[in-house]
Amino acid sequence: MFSIVKKVLNKLYRYPNYPVLPERTPEENKLPFQIGSRVSVEAYNNFLENNESTGYKFHFDNGDVYIVGMAGPEHDALVSRLFKYFHVPNGGVDDDSPIDIALQSYHYDPTNVRVKTAADIAICPHITLVQAPLNPGPPPGDIKQNPHARIIVEIAVNEGLGFLNTKCEGWLQQQYVRSVLGIKIYEKRKGSNDRTMWAKLWTRQLPPPAGSTPSPTLAGVSILQWDFGTLQFNSNQATGCTGAGLPQYTVTIPVSDVFWDPPIVAGVPNVAGYNATVPITVVAQNFIIDLFRLQHVVLLKQN
Repeated sequence: MFSIVKKVLNKLYRYPNYPVLPERTPEENKLPFQIGSRVSVEAYNNFLENNESTGYKFHFDNGDVYIVGMAGPEHDALVSRLFKYFHVPNGGVDDDSPIDIALQSYHYDPTNVRVKTAADIAICPHITLVQAPLNPGPPPGDIKQNPHARIIVEIAVNEGLGFLNTKCEGWLQQQYVRSVLGIKIYEKRKGSNDRTMWAKLWTRQLPPPAGSTPSPTLAGVSILQWDFGTLQFNSNQATGCTGAGLPQYTVTIPVSDVFWDPPIVAGVPNVAGYNATVPITVVAQNFIIDLFRLQHVVLLKQN
């Protein structure tokens, strides 16, 4: 007991303004829930390292710290299912597979390079298949100087759509991030099992995928969106996402995104004429994500 008290006192002495977790789990309708103010970046980063297993998702905003999301069955089911989709091109190889799928892998926030942040899923190349990260890059790395994620997935259950959009677009400030998939799961409709679900893909694919629109704020980025729940957004009308294998409810992300690793010339990535090379051990050209399957796992896990 004395050692625990000593650690707490040492932490408070070092960081006079330190986030404090609530004694009780906040209600979902009370999120975001503030747990700190005037918190330094150093204190926040230390707090993350010591609280990564709490099941909370945290957000740092100019010294204020919030709980913005909490682990739940729907979120965990989506992460598990998406992990399997992203593992398919590895061809069943589990040890030293060419594609590394990391959960809660800490990177430095591209919009504030001193602040640590973690995506729900970060898809990275195996370190032997790309140039070793430098500090500072390029090539950039995560906080442990492993290869930086090239594909990011963010899942919002408690967080609002606006917050999700901002976080996803923030990742794209790092040019090594080639695609970002954001998924928003809305509350279950009252008196029914229906639920609205929204997916949005930001991609640097060239040429842009069919049906995409240019991002109004990110040069060279195109956007695709899907309303894939059982009921449409802001409507009681059913969506067309009623079965597996429907092309209009399929997200396709090039596997080559994972291996984007242009040569560095005078400290700058030289992208002129560059095309990423996919290792011959990879067994698929694209990640194929069936949104009906994601809808299905959410409905199975909801209360």
